[in-house]
Amino acid sequence: MTRSTLTAPAAFMATAVASVMGVAPGHAQTAEAATFVTMDEISVPIVDTARIDGVLRIRIVLQAHDTDGAAILARRMPELRAASLAAAIEFARLHASPFTPVDVRKLTATLAPTLRGVDANIAKVLIVKVSALAA
Repeated sequence: MTRSTLTAPAAFMATAVASVMGVAPGHAQTAEAATFVTMDEISVPIVDTARIDGVLRIRIVLQAHDTDGAAILARRMPELRAASLAAAIEFARLHASPFTPVDVRKLTATLAPTLRGVDANIAKVLIVKVSALAA
């Protein structure tokens, strides 16, 4: 009985929020998910004094302002990947080491302006996975 008491208010809130947003209750998450565009993993070398010490691997998800913006981002993916690759190489050269944790805030601060320079439809740059591994 406690279980149904807890889920009833949650179901009511989800229905109320969906109706206010003008979205059917079963599709509230689908409308939000349509603004995310996943980029393939980027791998760049970690170079220290002309020697490759490791590899920096990054998984990025871009959030667009709306679904039309997400479609534009998907079409411009080659340009976005090229820009993120250049920014990731620079970050790896200056700030990455296979022996210390990756500063994701600094990585995001490096990638976001570069990617927004390619396309202004980007609302957020999300780093969903990052690793720095020894060679």
